[in-house]
Amino acid sequence: MNYVRWYDKDPDLSHLMKFLESINEELRDEIAQDLIQIILGELKTNKDGEISVLAQNKLNEYKRWYDKNLSLHSAIEIIKNLDEKQRAEIISLIMESIVQIMTEYNYDTNK
Repeated sequence: MNYVRWYDKDPDLSHLMKFLESINEELRDEIAQDLIQIILGELKTNKDGEISVLAQNKLNEYKRWYDKNLSLHSAIEIIKNLDEKQRAEIISLIMESIVQIMTEYNYDTNK
């Protein structure tokens, strides 16, 4: 039996995770921080509850590639706790943000 990760059930989310895994740590951290801002700023969620869950979700082991970056781990955990409708609402905003960050990064890198 093949193990399917929770984010592989959604093609857009799966692509996002593969992309995040493939980029350098500096970009990954910038995108992760933006993800948290987007999610907490745009969705009608219990923000105190989300922050509380993150505070309780202490990392004891770094098994997954995204656990090594605290900001990314936090962003992924928030996304993981969203329902399907909320994920669908936020994915386009996340993609737009990534395009903007990548454009700025490439511009700054090629100066």
